[in-house]
Amino acid sequence: MPTPPRPGRRRLRALSGVLLALTALCSSAAIGHPATATAHTARHREAATNWSTLAWGDNTYGQATIPDAVQQGASAIAAGDFHSLALKDGAVTAWGSNLYQQTDIPAQLSSGVTAIAGGYLHSLAVKDGAVIAWGSDRYGSTDVPATAMSGVTAVAAGQFFSLALKDEGLTAWGDNRYQQTDVPEEARAHITAVAAGAYHALALTDTGKVIAWGDNRNRQTDVPAAVKSGTATAIAAGKDFSVAVVGGRVYAWGSKVANQTVPALAQSKVTQVAAGYGSITALLDTGRAIEWKINTNALTTVPTQANTKIQAISAGAYHSLALRGDPQPTQ
Repeated sequence: MPTPPRPGRRRLRALSGVLLALTALCSSAAIGHPATATAHTARHREAATNWSTLAWGDNTYGQATIPDAVQQGASAIAAGDFHSLALKDGAVTAWGSNLYQQTDIPAQLSSGVTAIAGGYLHSLAVKDGAVIAWGSDRYGSTDVPATAMSGVTAVAAGQFFSLALKDEGLTAWGDNRYQQTDVPEEARAHITAVAAGAYHALALTDTGKVIAWGDNRNRQTDVPAAVKSGTATAIAAGKDFSVAVVGGRVYAWGSKVANQTVPALAQSKVTQVAAGYGSITALLDTGRAIEWKINTNALTTVPTQANTKIQAISAGAYHSLALRGDPQPTQ
């Protein structure tokens, strides 16, 4: 089996298909995932659901081949760059690339897990408010600090760094070559969602403000005026670009997406977003998932099942995940 690029050598491949993070993370106010994890930062349901898990795009490492155990009943999904995770009945299942044991689930994650995220070569989970990390420890991405050992509600994973959202703020660790783990003071309180790109991060405040920091070589942390002046409801971080939803419309900035005109369907009624290496996935309020490449505004093909009843989305490097079914009863 071919292996993903080694740490420090992100070789982009002409793989078939399209993304998700996340998630990754990534989960955002939706569940979102960046070029890595997208990170996924929604507060996930622990109980099993009646939802089915969908996957499409690149399957080089089996990341889009859903295990029998989570084809039905998952409550959360997270797409790493080349691997995938799902949460069902509080237990984590992982599949896809295992070059750095990122899909070798620690024994303690067979119950009680409330959030998950997949990064480039590592994975994160939250149990009893504490972050558990496994996989590659490059740059200390799995060295969980004491500040992330209690009170954590959501996580996001970047290329070699990690983020944890707590009721009282945000904490970060791992690779800091682009100051992506130097959390801005304004992101240390009142945060509702986070997303991790390759080397940058995003946070969403409870007032709808988007905060971005870290690598800005592609202007991925230069939040557009339209986003600054509006009230954002969802965020996602791609490899070297960023995405936000304001007034139901998708805005994207960074690599290849300066002043991008998004597809007509993404200009209203969007509730969630996810991002990968070069694509954006959006969820409409009708339950339809749509996807497009960042340097175009033409929609790419998604499975027919993804046209209705989608509840959550997540994006890896070149593959996507979704949960499909009827909304869960309000508890």
